[in-house]
Amino acid sequence: MYLKVKLKYFRKNWKLCVHLLIGTRHFGVNNQRWSSFPSTYFGNPLWQVVLNILTVYPIIRHYKAMKYRAKVLGFMHPDTVKELGWSKD
Repeated sequence: MYLKVKLKYFRKNWKLCVHLLIGTRHFGVNNQRWSSFPSTYFGNPLWQVVLNILTVYPIIRHYKAMKYRAKVLGFMHPDTVKELGWSKD
């Protein structure tokens, strides 16, 4: 069940997910294709983005940070967090 919901969420917000997982500077900010304003949380240079993709570990670290922001800091609506299975409630 959660996998189906996660895939649906990813299809809807794929630009934002790519931005948060890889750490792009302008692509995917506010779920746009390209933002004129750089990201507040990332903003890695291109070489570091490529290195993050190749080493995979930073992607796992960014995924955990994304879950934390969603649950604790309220970046996502609580109902969405529950649907994705990231809430213990």
